[in-house]
Amino acid sequence: MTAVRSESTLWEAAIERLAGRVSQQTFEMWLSPIECLDIDAAAHRLRLRAPNSYVRQWFELHFLPAVLTELAELGGHPMTVDFADEAAPTAPTSLAEGSQPIVRAAALDLGDDDLAPTEPAPAAVAGPAPTVSAIVSDDTTQPEHDLAEPPARAHLNPRYTFETFVAGPSNQLAFAASQAAATSYPPKWNPLFLWGGAGLGKTHLLHAIGREHVAARPSTRVVYISCERFINEYISAVQTRQMHLFRRRYRDGIDVLLVDDIQFLAGKDSTQDEFFHTFNALYDGQKQIVLTADRKPSEISDIADRLRTRFQWGLLADIEPPELEVRIAILRKKAGAEGIVLPDDVALYIASSIKSNVRELEGALIRLSASASLLGRRIDLAFAQESLGGSMSRSREVVTVDGVLRAVASYYGVKTADLKSPRRHKSIAAPRAVAMYLARQHTKDSYPDLGRAFGGKHHTTIISAVDKVAGKLKDDPALRGEIHAIESALIRS
Repeated sequence: MTAVRSESTLWEAAIERLAGRVSQQTFEMWLSPIECLDIDAAAHRLRLRAPNSYVRQWFELHFLPAVLTELAELGGHPMTVDFADEAAPTAPTSLAEGSQPIVRAAALDLGDDDLAPTEPAPAAVAGPAPTVSAIVSDDTTQPEHDLAEPPARAHLNPRYTFETFVAGPSNQLAFAASQAAATSYPPKWNPLFLWGGAGLGKTHLLHAIGREHVAARPSTRVVYISCERFINEYISAVQTRQMHLFRRRYRDGIDVLLVDDIQFLAGKDSTQDEFFHTFNALYDGQKQIVLTADRKPSEISDIADRLRTRFQWGLLADIEPPELEVRIAILRKKAGAEGIVLPDDVALYIASSIKSNVRELEGALIRLSASASLLGRRIDLAFAQESLGGSMSRSREVVTVDGVLRAVASYYGVKTADLKSPRRHKSIAAPRAVAMYLARQHTKDSYPDLGRAFGGKHHTTIISAVDKVAGKLKDDPALRGEIHAIESALIRS
């Protein structure tokens, strides 16, 4: 097809086409914020930038394929897209690529160590030391800061408040405890340890606690950070010989510390030691500490007993999958916030189909709204069944480890026997890690049970694989696509 527009106007033309096929609200929320930084005419490549990772992820998942289609029609050739200012580079997406991507073992960092948890040795890193970036937020788009400066206010998500959190029997204790942690100063319970499965609202409550502290006392210094980022900042501080500034920043410069996914400390002895002393300094200073994890402290392996006992000093509150009534309430509240007209029977259909993950629940609603906008359809039960039927999860009870193994083996072109074997080659280790992650997500088997199902591996190997894949999913849209494709195969099987 002959190009009908110059390369410099391709992006504007493609977005203009889509603007006529979606609602104004959808366009302003997901398409308008995306900025085209550069177009490489020779390489047929665009470089884009999103204002934050949330917008980028939804754009990639729901709108990028349509944009690439428009670009190919307008330019006469397939285009690829890169995103700027991200923590991890994103693999280009192209219309010419096949529908069966190959897992990238190097990106997963899963190979010959057979998934054993490891920690980089800072002293062994050669070359110039990297700059230590901001430790006050998990938002990787934030500018770098000097460790000598006092911490700035954490970049807390304005959508994550107590008002937007739907409480019910499954999360009532965690909700009440979080409210107490947000309003009690000095702390009533310290630390507060929230634990539960992925997508149940732990991060939401962390942000809500931080926002409440700042609203009540504007001078309060709040730090929200993921455990993974804490580890990376610590290693960078060691490399740059700035540990005294790192410690001053964490131990002397904050009033509230909010750490997400603390289970990632497992197997990282030197970082555990540093966090132990940071914890003690803040605790002794009566500073509020709130931690989250995907399991209770007693189930986190490869972590020092002195840390484990400190995690249990205060109040432990678990979050269970929400009840049907709560899931319907969550959908209604999300629909109201997004301006989506959601009939009661559609809310019941979605809530009945997705039972264990609030993030999947909200994701299904957004997918349904985006599909309705793009196709010019009204949201009703028939359209919801047509649009979401293929992606709705079956109840986890009917998904077995053997089913996961078959789906993963088929997708990556390996044998199920290889996935259960002791082979450590990356071509097997990476798919095996994905299989372990999916088995943990879609079955009720314990870690020891999964270890036996994967050829007699130790349960810590399963935990390490699950944690690594879960960590990579946050910043790797290609891996998310692979996981989604395998899950779809599981649903159809």
